[in-house]
Amino acid sequence: MTTWTDHVNKWKDCQRCPLGKQRDRICLARGTVPCDVLFVGEAPGLSEDTIGQPFVGPAGHCLNQIIERALPTGTTHALTNLVACFPREAKAEGVNEPERGEILECFPRLIEFVNIARPRLIVCVGSLATQYVSHRDTVLCVDIVHPAAILRMPLAQRQMAVQKCIVQIRNAVEDVVQSGITEFKEWGTEYASSKTTRDRIRVTYDTADIQF
Repeated sequence: MTTWTDHVNKWKDCQRCPLGKQRDRICLARGTVPCDVLFVGEAPGLSEDTIGQPFVGPAGHCLNQIIERALPTGTTHALTNLVACFPREAKAEGVNEPERGEILECFPRLIEFVNIARPRLIVCVGSLATQYVSHRDTVLCVDIVHPAAILRMPLAQRQMAVQKCIVQIRNAVEDVVQSGITEFKEWGTEYASSKTTRDRIRVTYDTADIQF
């Protein structure tokens, strides 16, 4: 089994795609592994590229607040992205997403990390992560709006969006607990597909009975 140290040593100097030459520091993951919940986002931003960890900028602070309110005490979690390098050139051109080829080149790294993390729940952070990550019959998957998108919303809408994310994660965690499934099934390449549609893997929850 690949360890976290093995994972870092294998990928820290990765040059599989053009993003390897655009980054300052690779952003593999942060958090606790193995973990109960794994958050998968899209790509590192400028703050992440500077520090070398995912979700440490403004969007990361927003996500941290969501996580603190959504996860029960004692629930372990980790965070990573579809790609581990800052898409500097795309960002300079106003494009907020890495290219498909870059994502696919980084998939072996993502799959390896999922197998290290062995989560019981995967939270796809943003529509791009939802598009590329499928739960199939292995890990329950829920998607939430990306916190960067929340921060771009009018102030009056932000709190509602944050609350919705909290509810989605809370309910998904409850579903995992109620399912009684504790054994992780290791991912192979068949468990991640760019052809998976958002509607097929979206998990919808009734929020009527949730109290804040």
